[in-house]
Amino acid sequence: MLEPKVTARQLQEYLNIARKYVPEFKKFTDPKTGRLRGLAKLYESHIPVLQEIRSLAREHTLAEIEINYQQKVKTESKSL
Repeated sequence: MLEPKVTARQLQEYLNIARKYVPEFKKFTDPKTGRLRGLAKLYESHIPVLQEIRSLAREHTLAEIEINYQQKVKTESKSL
């Protein structure tokens, strides 16, 4: 679904970032373990966020992307 294609490991890393900071991805967190839930279904509505993370990954490390999303969440919560 992502263009260009990504490996399963890359997709897992993108989902790990998204599930922590994007509300639509909360169902990807297993409530018992707090880890990525393998049974959650990925829909086309999830693709734009994953594509954004993928685009950022071309220029930044995954750790930098996660910091970026942490700051974005803090900024959004302050504006409410």
